[in-house]
Amino acid sequence: MDQGSHTYDIVILDDQGPRVVLEKSYSTRFVKERPEVTLHAINGFDVKAVVLPTGFGTVLKRVEQIKEEDYLEISLKKDEPSNSSLAKVIKLFKEAKIEAYLLPSVKHLNTVPKHRKLNRFDLGTSDKVCSAALGIYTQVTRRRITPQETCFVLAELGSAFNAFVTVENGMIVDGVGGTNCWLGMAARGSVDGEVAAYLGKFSKSDAYKGGALYLFTENAELTPEELGDAARNGSQRAKMLADAYIEGVLRDISGSLGATGAKPKDIFLSGRVSGIPYFFNRISNQLERILGIGVSRMENFGSYVKEGAIGAAIIANGLVGGEFREIVESLKIKDASGSVFDDVYLKQD
Repeated sequence: MDQGSHTYDIVILDDQGPRVVLEKSYSTRFVKERPEVTLHAINGFDVKAVVLPTGFGTVLKRVEQIKEEDYLEISLKKDEPSNSSLAKVIKLFKEAKIEAYLLPSVKHLNTVPKHRKLNRFDLGTSDKVCSAALGIYTQVTRRRITPQETCFVLAELGSAFNAFVTVENGMIVDGVGGTNCWLGMAARGSVDGEVAAYLGKFSKSDAYKGGALYLFTENAELTPEELGDAARNGSQRAKMLADAYIEGVLRDISGSLGATGAKPKDIFLSGRVSGIPYFFNRISNQLERILGIGVSRMENFGSYVKEGAIGAAIIANGLVGGEFREIVESLKIKDASGSVFDDVYLKQD
């Protein structure tokens, strides 16, 4: 399962083939109002394991092991964290006694050096770990290599946030989460400290505003597809915002490669924006010209659901010893440790 800003996706994957057995996509707002639909969706299927959306993550846990304090780490919501939409879904699966797992985020992974975690919560939420699993599968099948030989950058370009994960030798070694990136579609991304200080107050909801769509319409009612159409059809403002968005993607990828020294075999684009030809073509052309690395989308087994949901199914399979166990072993998910609150040294007045 994958909870995104706009859609909540569920996929059941059979590792023989592999093939998609079930795919569902609901609006995230609908699931927040009726979380039980997630449980109803898999009724009647002989599901061996489920990976649930876990937001900012925790160390690998079975759902029955979760404690009340875990909900704050998962949601980073100070007010009633155990009543968040994520928590409601998790509690349903806990009560149903289904073999379900909660995953770490990028920050929990010991394959990411400690110095890259300083004063950061968001290096990539748990669904980005899932998308990385799909990236490993994609590179293994296309290049006929082992999971331990994979090396790529994943750029997840969502309807609200962007995020970037660098994989080297089958392990995640770096991540840039959505609130640390440059401009997103709906989200403003990283914030100049001087701007934050001048505003005097910055709330969690502010992180979802100020992106390219908001700057075009002032209320983010435009879709990414419409912004691409407006830029292609000559709107100077849309073109300016598209330029800012695309340059942000290039900056984040280049920054990670500069820091890690990784030599990726591929760059994978995923998320809603990667399916828009205007953005995909401009981004891939510039990346291939500057870095000389092929750009493509990942395998999806013919499914329409988000890559994070497919990757979650791959990890669920691997956790119970299925066909994809080597991918899970390569990611070292079971070795994850600590808390999203670790290595944050900023004090509040």
